Amino acid sequence: MLARCSASCFVAVLLTAPATAGIVAIGASQDATLYESSTGALGNGSGQYLFGGTTNQPQLRRALLAFDVISALPQNAMIQSVSLRLHVAGASALTHSFSLHTVTSPWTEGASDATGNEGSGTAAMTGDATWLHAAWPGIMWSTAGGDFSSTASAAAMVGDIGFYSWTSAQLTSDVQNWIATPTSNFGWILRGDESAPGTTRRFDSSESFESSFRPQLVIQYSTVPTPGTFALLTLASVVASKQRRRMG
Repeated sequence: MLARCSASCFVAVLLTAPATAGIVAIGASQDATLYESSTGALGNGSGQYLFGGTTNQPQLRRALLAFDVISALPQNAMIQSVSLRLHVAGASALTHSFSLHTVTSPWTEGASDATGNEGSGTAAMTGDATWLHAAWPGIMWSTAGGDFSSTASAAAMVGDIGFYSWTSAQLTSDVQNWIATPTSNFGWILRGDESAPGTTRRFDSSESFESSFRPQLVIQYSTVPTPGTFALLTLASVVASKQRRRMG
């Protein structure tokens, strides 16, 4: 009788164990801008700003962003939704689409720090991600401009100064994949409209002097108690209950 009761109680707990919801906001663990350059000698790993789109020259700009999702979430977290929030720091009357793509190769953020509005970058320093380098000066991208998926994970229209968010089922899937396989987490690359000049946007980076303007990844998740733990507790309570009845 005890065995039958234990088994049924065990199944009931597995089916009805309550899930708890949570939300966490994560700052970028590293970010940088790739400045189009035939030599790959330009970087801005520690600057206040990130850039995406096409300059008036025209030259391309792409922003790299990575987030340490593993350290920020409970071990048994189930991702419900993901939203990336960026702040545009430069005014513009025009609106253009900016898309996020998963990066497929590891890269690093160096110590270079451009001056002024940082739109032209500065001389690359050791460890900088550049147009040709995943880590300057010795580790190259497979493709100039960064290694990333050709399929966008999310897109958003970006205009004047203010906050903008990217969210989609694929963005959520990206984070789920990084949790399942942490070694594949190289973040996203942000691309603006690269079909015409004059589409660049300047975004605040993780080094922005204004902390509230820094990139932020907002993750909504739920957690389900470990089944094995609840099973043991339930079986123990059944045994204890049986013993109390016998003694009574």
